[in-house]
Amino acid sequence: MIFFKSLNWLTNHGQETKVPALQGKNMKEAIKILKKQGFTIQIDSAYQSYKNPLEVIYQEPEAGAIVKIGRTIFLTINRKSVPTIPMPNLVNLSFRNAILTMQSYRLEMGDTTFRPDLAAGSVLEQWINGRQIRPGMQVPYGSKVDLVIGQGLSDIVDVPNLIGMTWYEAKQTIESLSLSYNILWDGAITDSMNAIIYQQVPEALNELDFKNAIPAGDLIDVHIMQKPSEELLKQNQPGSAKFLGEDSMEHADDAPILRPRDTLTKKRNAAVPGMGAPTTNKSKETTSKPNTGNNKPSSNGVRTPKPKQEKPNNPVQKNNDAIGNEFD
Repeated sequence: MIFFKSLNWLTNHGQETKVPALQGKNMKEAIKILKKQGFTIQIDSAYQSYKNPLEVIYQEPEAGAIVKIGRTIFLTINRKSVPTIPMPNLVNLSFRNAILTMQSYRLEMGDTTFRPDLAAGSVLEQWINGRQIRPGMQVPYGSKVDLVIGQGLSDIVDVPNLIGMTWYEAKQTIESLSLSYNILWDGAITDSMNAIIYQQVPEALNELDFKNAIPAGDLIDVHIMQKPSEELLKQNQPGSAKFLGEDSMEHADDAPILRPRDTLTKKRNAAVPGMGAPTTNKSKETTSKPNTGNNKPSSNGVRTPKPKQEKPNNPVQKNNDAIGNEFD
């Protein structure tokens, strides 16, 4: 009887009250109000960049609900320090997939810029606060991510001649033309920015000394060495110089890079059997023939040639063989 009589007191039967509105209040103020009304409190944390630190974001039950005195009120407080998360890899994703990935990581969309590139509509680079971010780096929760998107290849630009430039100069030149680059280091590199470009693909000039042109955003392979020799730089100069042999390379300092097209043609023909062979002008050839007595001297001592007799035009005798007739 005593137990059942005391149930009303133990369960606060008939003692109800309203839940106060705590959302938007500071955590200390909310705890003070709840304790004054006899509630118990359980706190969790989350982070929203647009809320003040230690501000009540959510409450359960909601404000105005009728509950028994002493019930547990659940509060979600905005964190005071910004948490960090690993940066996802958005590069090579489509623009739509990159947005979905950022939403799953609670990252916000920043600015977008477009750059000529073969991968149209794909993410080329990811930036936060003006700094390029690699995948896996810790970034603040809710950061705004700026994306560089490929625009496709449209404009055509001339390939620059990078041979002999430092890597710093070559990089500035390539980026000014909206081109991409692929670096191939050769040997020991002690100062990368002052290392020298000794080879590039594609070259600035083709074998006929015409300028090579590629779409904006296309790729250039650059081979870099710390201190390449002068001979190596001359051998890799663009144009027909490398096809003309060592003789032209010896005068490369005095002569311009462009070579006559006819000289190149002779070089090529000489390399092919039967091409470029010397021709003889029969009209200018003079042959001495022995005197057979047919040419008689004239009265003034000059021999007059004997008129040539025309040979009879005998038709080709055909046989009954069809193959032989066709051959004839």
